[in-house]
Amino acid sequence: MPTIVISGKKYLYTIVRKSVASLGLRIKSRRSFSVTSPTLLPGFLITRFISDHQDWILENSYKFSKKILLKNLKFVSILDEKYEMIIKKSLRDSVVVFKDEHKIYTNTTSLLNSHISKLIDTKFRPLALSLITAELRNLSKLYPFSYNNVSVKNTTSRFGSCSSTNSLNFNWQIIFFPPEIFRHILLHELTHTIHHDHSREFWHQLSIFDPSWRLNRHYLKTKGQKHFIV
Repeated sequence: MPTIVISGKKYLYTIVRKSVASLGLRIKSRRSFSVTSPTLLPGFLITRFISDHQDWILENSYKFSKKILLKNLKFVSILDEKYEMIIKKSLRDSVVVFKDEHKIYTNTTSLLNSHISKLIDTKFRPLALSLITAELRNLSKLYPFSYNNVSVKNTTSRFGSCSSTNSLNFNWQIIFFPPEIFRHILLHELTHTIHHDHSREFWHQLSIFDPSWRLNRHYLKTKGQKHFIV
């Protein structure tokens, strides 16, 4: 089975030739993926396709990372502010954040990881949306950004996205990143309101807004997955 090294990590991959019109990628595990290719496409074009999509492979393989046992979670860091997580079984599901005390009380009807994960995912989204929208407003005061709706999800394939109508969507768990990485993600998507592709002009514009974008992007590729809890 062929291999490729991406940012120091070795990946195994398979090539599946089918009657398809274009090349496709599918992540199979933390360290493997498959490529779907038109039957008669030359091998060097497949190799080039894989090379051109190394960033995508690296960024999407994080969804297969091992998740922690949530009932044992003691602390979370929200934009570098450390909060004690107090998780206990209760008759009702609830999550209450006490900002002054830096404590998060999570009452859950079940200690199963899947239940706590769904509870945290649901209850944390409003907090994440408020933090994200507040920072977007701050950035729009500093730079000439114009955007429409803002939403949050628990996406498995990307940290954020910008639609053709300049609506922004973010993985809500980016609030667990350090502030400079959090800000980088927002600036990346805000730059897409000016340039909707990843052209040379896009990267040049992003470098103006975020001079450390290369370092921040590398951090996301190599350490981003470690911050997600659900």
